[in-house]
Amino acid sequence: MKLSLIICTKNRASQLDLCLKHLNELRGGGLEFEIIVVDNNSSDSTSEVIQGFKNISRYPFISCFSSKVGLGAARNCGVQESSGNILAFTDDDCYLDENYILALDQHFSSSGAEYGMGQILLYDNADDDRVANCIIKEKRILPKNINILPAGLIQGANMFCDKGLFHKAGLFNEDMGAGTDFPCEDIEWACRASNSGAVGVLLPQVIVYHHHMKKKGSIEALSTVHAYDFGRGAYYASLMARGVPNVWDFWRDASMSGNHIASIGHLDRISRELDGASKYFKFISGKYFNE
Repeated sequence: MKLSLIICTKNRASQLDLCLKHLNELRGGGLEFEIIVVDNNSSDSTSEVIQGFKNISRYPFISCFSSKVGLGAARNCGVQESSGNILAFTDDDCYLDENYILALDQHFSSSGAEYGMGQILLYDNADDDRVANCIIKEKRILPKNINILPAGLIQGANMFCDKGLFHKAGLFNEDMGAGTDFPCEDIEWACRASNSGAVGVLLPQVIVYHHHMKKKGSIEALSTVHAYDFGRGAYYASLMARGVPNVWDFWRDASMSGNHIASIGHLDRISRELDGASKYFKFISGKYFNE
């Protein structure tokens, strides 16, 4: 196995610096491993941080520049630069567990899956646990050809796949991801991967720690959660646009408790999802008519 770890970043030099320094603590076990950092058109000191780490990295290190802003486009840049047969993705505010490489090699390679996700745990318990974290208690296989993967089931902060899967499922949607209006490139791609016939897996042994620094109850955390709701709606709309059956039924069932909406807060969430869906439909119709 050769592993390519892809980290995309934009204007978060201080967080990127911490993320990269943790990579020198990884236990590689003699496996081939390369680090790819994609600068998504930063205007701060990101380039200096990247160059500084390149000089001290224990592992082969590649940097590239994506002028098209958006995490989907940046991830694609990393995919194209990679030489590994397994690709892993994390974010610039995450720290990989020291046994990440060994766990991925042992458990993903033997799973029979082509894509998957590991645990995303809070690095600082004072941070809001609604922001991109996921506890996985046991291994779970995701069968192929799932019409609709639930939003949040696969998260880009700890996502991995066979590189060859991009030939079947296509690259990430460059109109999606952080930096665009639709932060849902990870689950949208994973759903296409499943629809292409790929089996997925959730692995508790593969761990990253998320140091997002948005404190519990803060305005920053709430804003991020609301953005997730908006992105979730855009994801469901993208499925409708691709002709995936029963999206509305799935959406309805996910939004209800029995025959009733669970709470006012639930209703607020649905309104943000509908707003995201509406804006995505408007966006793709504008692209269609401008072609």
